[in-house]
Amino acid sequence: MLKKYFYLILFILLTCTATDLTAQTGGNTVYGNIQYAPVNLSKEEKISLAKTVESVGRNFDSLENMVLTTINGYNYHTDASSGRLHQLRGSFSYALDLLDLGDKQFEQRAFDILEKCISLQDTVTGSKTKGIWGYYLEEPLATKKSPPDFNWADFNGATLLEVWMGHQAKIPDRLKPIIQRSLILAAQSIQKRNITMSYTNIAIMGTYVTYMVGHLFDDADLKAYSTERLKRFYDHTMEKGGFTEYNSPTYTIIAIDELSRMKEHIIEPNAKQMVNELYYIGWETIAKHYHVPTGQWAGPHSRAYSSTLQNSFYDLINRASKGAIMLKPNLSFTYSRLKHSIPKDLYPYFVSGQFPKTQKDVFELVDPKIEGTAFMTDQYALATANRSSLWNQRRPFLAYWGTTEQPRYLQVRFLHDSYDFSSASFYSQQQDNKVLAAINLNLGGGDKHISIDRMTTGKFKAKDLRIRFEFGKQAVEVVPSRNEQAMEANLDGLKMSVQLYKAVFDKYEGHWEKGFDKTGAWWDYVIYNGAEKEFDLNAIKEAAWGFTFSMGKSFDALPNGTPTVAEVSGKLKASWQGLTLEIPTTILPLPKNL
Repeated sequence: MLKKYFYLILFILLTCTATDLTAQTGGNTVYGNIQYAPVNLSKEEKISLAKTVESVGRNFDSLENMVLTTINGYNYHTDASSGRLHQLRGSFSYALDLLDLGDKQFEQRAFDILEKCISLQDTVTGSKTKGIWGYYLEEPLATKKSPPDFNWADFNGATLLEVWMGHQAKIPDRLKPIIQRSLILAAQSIQKRNITMSYTNIAIMGTYVTYMVGHLFDDADLKAYSTERLKRFYDHTMEKGGFTEYNSPTYTIIAIDELSRMKEHIIEPNAKQMVNELYYIGWETIAKHYHVPTGQWAGPHSRAYSSTLQNSFYDLINRASKGAIMLKPNLSFTYSRLKHSIPKDLYPYFVSGQFPKTQKDVFELVDPKIEGTAFMTDQYALATANRSSLWNQRRPFLAYWGTTEQPRYLQVRFLHDSYDFSSASFYSQQQDNKVLAAINLNLGGGDKHISIDRMTTGKFKAKDLRIRFEFGKQAVEVVPSRNEQAMEANLDGLKMSVQLYKAVFDKYEGHWEKGFDKTGAWWDYVIYNGAEKEFDLNAIKEAAWGFTFSMGKSFDALPNGTPTVAEVSGKLKASWQGLTLEIPTTILPLPKNL
């Protein structure tokens, strides 16, 4: 009973000040520098959302008031690698979908989910994870061994804000102070963490959450912090000429999603101007790297979870152009609460193009610079970054061909026991359709992740190490008989050539293998395969691999010849077809800007 009255008093205290700032303008509620409106879906939106609700509802556990999910495989922030678990973020999203649908029969379920999920937030004073959530009910923050994901304050906070602003009239009075307290704790966690502005998507999302929570509940500290943070992110982005998480199909979309929320809710003129300019930068990145012939987002990608675009991207372009740009016909309508709009001057990038063309970018201005090159023709797009790690989210070497309906890709990976090895680094120079590239290893880097699981001793165990040329959605059965022999593939009216010009890993002699499955095929340069053993990067004297690559139409004469290679004092310098590249062959501490 005392707890009930505590929340009621808290609700009154939190709302009395903000009420004085409230005004109604049309259908919007205006709170000083912000505005919002209740959710009101069209018939078409309701039909689409009802399908999602029905699908997710099949995994709803009414005993726990949470949504179950099946996990299978490694995740940075999860102890378990398989099983059926109750998920936090998915449950929050399901509750919001139920409320958006507007069907009263689902309201109580939504409120029960919200109360359950909020109860799993860390509220312990002095706790390092105060204000965030774990991933699963089965892995409480207090006992889980894997590192917590502080981004959950941002992601779940953004969802709770949608609940609060879109459905305030529906929320029971008893639940309102619970949601408010949860939002304030999440915002305070974000403020305490104060993430660097180079972490693009979280920098934006955290700014949105702290800005909205600060203004909704008249928290002077959060208002001041979020206003300064927005200006700091704006200045950082303008100075760099773009987002630090460069050309990312995953996180550029998340960035414009959060900026669209800001556009909708923030009305203070100075903040709105900054948001509008940042929103344009996001769309400009997408437009300039969109390759019309293949329907793909040309590389290089700083962060991506898939090497080809999903249908959600094409649906986004359709909605954001109000149907004017239909990249993939016959897609079913899908509901989205976000209202995007492609700047009109960028429309031509999505519907036409003069080929060949080269998109050059400088993603990092401070030395050593990160530069991107994307060579696009009417049949393919070949893109590289001049320097990058080979973390599983990076795509520093990426080629596309095929069509929007049937895209193909080629990606270069470095695998440690079948998972991308973050301590492998990629370097390249590209001119048009030819690439001179090299890979080496570093000390102090990560294994599966670039920072979460750093190998501080330089030692790791492995059964298998290999460089993979992965042909996505394409069966390829070409392998050379000798390591120094160039490989050539003829695919879909195109041909591609790869030649290994350097391969050294201590005393181990590698070899080529081929393989394929239902997802595609690969050429693998196998560095080590055998019994599990410990490798010590401190003791390995040399580790470097170099290759040339070129592609063109089947009747084109591709560049050929073996690179000129010079090795002096632990460095390799290669020259080929007017391109030059220099990398260490000794294993050195992790360099900057990968």
